[in-house]
Amino acid sequence: MKNAVLTITPNPSLDISGFVDRIIPNEKTYVQDEAHAPGGNAINVARILCRLKVPVVASGFLGGAAGYEVASLLKKENIRQHFIAIKEPTRTNVTISSRHHHQQTRLSFSGPRIEPREKDQLSRFVRSQHHMGILVIGGSLPPNFSVRDLTGFISIAQKKNASVVIDCPGAILRHLTKHKLLLIKPNLEEFQLMTQSRVRTLSAVKKKALQLLQSVSYVCVSSVEGGALLVTSSGCFFGRIPRVKIRSTVGAGDSMVGAMVAQLFKGNSSASDILRWGLAAAAATLSEEGTTLGSASQIEELYKKTVVIEVS
Repeated sequence: MKNAVLTITPNPSLDISGFVDRIIPNEKTYVQDEAHAPGGNAINVARILCRLKVPVVASGFLGGAAGYEVASLLKKENIRQHFIAIKEPTRTNVTISSRHHHQQTRLSFSGPRIEPREKDQLSRFVRSQHHMGILVIGGSLPPNFSVRDLTGFISIAQKKNASVVIDCPGAILRHLTKHKLLLIKPNLEEFQLMTQSRVRTLSAVKKKALQLLQSVSYVCVSSVEGGALLVTSSGCFFGRIPRVKIRSTVGAGDSMVGAMVAQLFKGNSSASDILRWGLAAAAATLSEEGTTLGSASQIEELYKKTVVIEVS
């Protein structure tokens, strides 16, 4: 029985966030309301899945004091985890928000080098996951970690008849769409990079996304004409988030992926409904400050206000 989702974050981070009244160049700026959160696309997907009562195991690489804190923060959220301990420390990313207009400065570092034996340990762990129904791989890649390493995980999952979801930057996605995937969710800029095109309109993005359906079951492109487009073999659907006060953009895309994966895991076959849940989760996180993700109750409430239409 396939009864769990496994997420792999190759390059997790400890996300430190805070607020300032203003930033003056060459002057010391005091940051208030410091908060720490686990970071990384697939880690955030796991956090949303857990909130939506989907069984999930978070994995990847963690090292040093920052890695220990990430693991501790995930434990507080009751997320099952199995990270490979690495020699070099996990990166720390910084998000600073303005109190007045909620604009953000985000500093993201490259991350630790992953040694060959550490990669092998993660591969062995993935092979041991006999109850994996969906594998989610998300985020950037650390130094000396390649797309070939990702394809190794994809191959292991597919040999176990598990579906694969990829939530990585466009340059990485471009090399992975030849594999049979369940879902990808690039934003428009990532989609342009992935397809090496300049498409911008809903119709142009739809036409280009349709070409990917031979290898990808669900192609979701966000930030298209103020909304998101989901292209499937059963139809194409478009929707926008309900009206919310946007306080932060951190984790909104990851939340969208998490909610969509939750519906796919539960066997929801309605593409329009899957997109509707995704948009609701994105809106829930957009309404939170700093690096906080939306709650299950917020997602459920915003789902009721989200409208999705079919695109002919």
